[in-house]
This record gives sequence, structure tokens and C-alpha cells, in this order.
Amino acid sequence: MKRAGARTALAVGLALAIAGCSQKPIAQVRADANAAYFDGAYEAALPLYEEVVNRHPGDAKGHFELGRNLLKLGKASEAREQMILAYNLEPANMEYFDGMADAYVAAGNEDDLFAALDHRVRDRGGVADYMAMGRYAEKLGHADEAQRAYLSAAEIDGGKTRAPQMALANFYKSIGDEANEIKRLRMALWFDQADGEVNTRLRALGQVPGPSFVLTPAGRE
Repeated sequence: MKRAGARTALAVGLALAIAGCSQKPIAQVRADANAAYFDGAYEAALPLYEEVVNRHPGDAKGHFELGRNLLKLGKASEAREQMILAYNLEPANMEYFDGMADAYVAAGNEDDLFAALDHRVRDRGGVADYMAMGRYAEKLGHADEAQRAYLSAAEIDGGKTRAPQMALANFYKSIGDEANEIKRLRMALWFDQADGEVNTRLRALGQVPGPSFVLTPAGRE
């Protein structure tokens, strides 16, 4: 009986080993999934992404990619769960945070979205965190909150980068505040007087950009 049991155990072990060897390498499965995803074949990509996360449940990227694919399929609640897993595994990854936020929006979980944004702002409070707060507040029609967040991002940035100035210029354009749009475009021009996008927008607003038209970004004085 002992020998029979040993033979059975050996047979099971060999079967499992053979099955394991027959699996595609995980990198190939992911590559196939991404090829299908970027070709717009989301249904074909789904089981491949599911295989990635089933074989490597601690792979944040796998959860993110599965969540991204589920969003394309209109499965917002399932996408949300995958994005939460990705973000919890790598909370410093802003792409995963944005993925989770997008899933919250798609699933109609506005309260959860702003709770996550508030937590990130309190926990980190960097330029990117306030920019994210502004972006999602604006997307959901909360203009006052969006303005406060963008202004906070610009203040923390201290006039060091173009992005907060452009975010404010775009925000003011969206609400029809031309004076403040021009002001922020002039500040954005400080980083590169030859900036084609900024110069084109200023001319469309009836302005004549030039060296004397540049404004030093707030915080650099």
C-alpha cells in the first residue's frame, strides 16, 4: 500500500510539473494581452490579463492592466476592485492612483473618490496630489474645489514648473474667465518665450506676446 501511495504521489507530481511546463511564460501572456488591448480586442485580452493576476496576485501592474481593460468593457465595479488592489500594492504610483480614481468615476463612487483624494492630499500634499484633486473636481463639475486645488498646486510648486500654470489657464478657460486665463498663460510663457501653444492661445485672445509680456510665476518673486 505504501508503494502504491508513493507511485500515486509521484504521478500527481509529474502531472503538475508537466502542466506547469506547458504554461506560457508570464511575460508572453502579458505581451499577448497588451497586444490585444492596444488592438482594441478587449474581450480577447480579458482572460489573458486574468491569467496574469491569477498566477501573480501580488503583481500591481497586472491588476492595473486588468482594471484598465475592464473599464474598456464597461465593467466599472470590477475595474474598481482591480485598481484598488493595484494602488494598495504600490501607493506611490500615481498612474495606479489615477486608474483607481477613473474607476471610481466610472462606477459613480464620487464619495469614495474624494475620500481617496483627500487622504492623498493629507498624506502627501505634493503638487501632483493637488493637481489630481483639481482635475477630478473639475471633471465632476466642482469648480470651486478645482480652483482651490489648482491654486494650492501652484503655491506649493513655487513657480518652478509650467504644469500648474497651464492647469490654471485651462481651468479659467473652461469657466470663461479670460482675464485670469491670460494671466496664467503669461506666467507659463516665463518658462519658454517661444512656447508655441501658449503664444497661439494668447494671440487668439487678442494679445501680443513678447519679452515684456511675460509674467514671473507667482512664488518666484
